[in-house]
Amino acid sequence: MSQCKNILIVVFDCLRPDHLSNLGYHGTHTPTFDRFASEGTLFTNAYCQAPNTWISHASLFTGCNPYVHGVRTPTRKLSQDLRVMAEVFREAGYATFGLPAMSLLSPEAGFARGFDEYILDGLRSEPGVLAHRYDRTADETLARTRDWIRRVSPPFFGWIHYFGTHKVEDHLFDLPEDFRRSHSPYAQYYDGKVSFADQRFLSPLVDELSALGLLEDTIVVLWSDHGEDLHAIEHGRNWGHNWGLTEEVMRTVLIMRGPGLSADRHEGLARSIDIFPTLVDLVGLRPLPQFEGRSLVRDSLTPEDAVYMENLCQGFAAVRRGRYKLVLAERSPTEEGSWRWKASLVRKTVRQVMPAGVKRLRHRLRRTDVSIWCSTEGEPEEVMQRLLERGITSLYDLEADPDERYDLAATKPTLVGELRQCLTEIIERTAHSTEMSMSDEDREQIEERLRGLGYL
Repeated sequence: MSQCKNILIVVFDCLRPDHLSNLGYHGTHTPTFDRFASEGTLFTNAYCQAPNTWISHASLFTGCNPYVHGVRTPTRKLSQDLRVMAEVFREAGYATFGLPAMSLLSPEAGFARGFDEYILDGLRSEPGVLAHRYDRTADETLARTRDWIRRVSPPFFGWIHYFGTHKVEDHLFDLPEDFRRSHSPYAQYYDGKVSFADQRFLSPLVDELSALGLLEDTIVVLWSDHGEDLHAIEHGRNWGHNWGLTEEVMRTVLIMRGPGLSADRHEGLARSIDIFPTLVDLVGLRPLPQFEGRSLVRDSLTPEDAVYMENLCQGFAAVRRGRYKLVLAERSPTEEGSWRWKASLVRKTVRQVMPAGVKRLRHRLRRTDVSIWCSTEGEPEEVMQRLLERGITSLYDLEADPDERYDLAATKPTLVGELRQCLTEIIERTAHSTEMSMSDEDREQIEERLRGLGYL
């Protein structure tokens, strides 16, 4: 195959596939998503590997699960032993462009590797927060993407991170009034934000590619890094996704359209780690030895293959094989609210009454893993070992019970044992973790960014 095909990955943060009209949902109006789903390949059972932006993107960029690429907490960086997506395509002659929507996807953590341009400026901040930046308006994102596409020479590889479907602070929330009037205010007008993303961002971006004669020569990937727990947002809890491993946060949008892709509806399981191998296959490059994912245009996951998921910061790991999903947890999700409130109160009180000791205390808190983004103690390997040895076990039949209401663990002990063994074998495929620690300065910067996002 020719290597002249352009590649454009457009990421919609927190976008749930069950809130797009191409899957039968009637609360949104998403004609551009619908068009791409009908003209390209729609993957109806796509999963991310972790329910937060940084770990999920690390899996996208490497084609590897978290225990290989090393990003298992926000203060870990991508392994230098792995090649990342932008590096591979730049070496193949592509112009590369990255437009992240939060400064947590930082060059310090390795996310900018391989990009000719990686633009963090233009991100908005909360008043008084200097180290943390996130959210770029749809108009600004569109303008920067258009500018790059117009001046770059094909072939190009672009990664665009759209943040408008993510929950934001009220003073940054700028959904136009006409979208508010036509959609429910539930979960910060979530359906309105989804409809707006389609009509005011994705549609004009596609029109730009068409006007420049690039659309038919470009592989366009529409993906979401994770879903969203809308009920949590509606009830004022900070974690809209970065907690458990339920279907509503682990299922992702995945639509691919362009040269080499047929108009098809793919019902089999797909993973974020499969996207990189698929793109390599489509443009005729050799697969990398590091790949844990596979090309979705050549291979489908068989019933015996598994989807691995984790959020070890919060004490969760899971595996789906066939119709069944096994979840291991250190604590019941109902315990989260009480713990989070206490941790937040302690931090706020200390900052008010002991300003001189804040930095020293922050280091001590970080070392004991007492933070919003890490509610469980120990290194990721230690957490995983505890989960395998004594974690709370839940089993769900996702075909009969897609909402995960009925725990079958007590009634199917043999299946539980098989899936626990499957999870153990997945972890043991890698003899050692490739995690790399950051400097204290990098950790301080990232902690400030997390605080601005509401995770701290």
